[in-house]
Amino acid sequence: VVLINAIKDVAKALSDLISATKGAASKPADDPSMYQLKGAAKVMVTNVTSLLKTVKAVEDEATRGTRALEATIEYIKQELTVFQSSEVPEKTSSPEESIRMTKGITMATAKAVAAGNSCRQEDVIATANLSRKAVSDMLTACKQASYHPDVSEEVRERALRFGTECTLGYLELLEHVLLV
Repeated sequence: VVLINAIKDVAKALSDLISATKGAASKPADDPSMYQLKGAAKVMVTNVTSLLKTVKAVEDEATRGTRALEATIEYIKQELTVFQSSEVPEKTSSPEESIRMTKGITMATAKAVAAGNSCRQEDVIATANLSRKAVSDMLTACKQASYHPDVSEEVRERALRFGTECTLGYLELLEHVLLV
């Protein structure tokens, strides 16, 4: 699963890089699309590096959990960057859907604490996989709910801020598990 996720990350980064390249074609060097292209290229390099490390880690059983957690932390940071962008989501969802997604974060948090206590590679890998999905789903639901037509600008800003704070707090937890 970790290897598949790393491959998916590279494929997504490649798609983003292609889109950014198309958007930056024949634009001046100081155009915002050039900065997007630069960012997409950095993500691509990071993800390819991550894929190579993952392939190596699959060979080395003792570091699989650590590698999975490192890849998940990087993935969540990239998802947070997308979440914090000014890009409006294609669809909206109800605020209730955003609240429902907190259940996944709660479960992932419990799993992360258990993995930190057990220090077993299998638990760390399970935590990495669950964390990746839970945080990604929460960020997507939060952003979609914050742009719901019934949501005021003030509530939108607060929801986006709390989504960021939740993610940063969860990243701290994962980084702590990584150190254990």
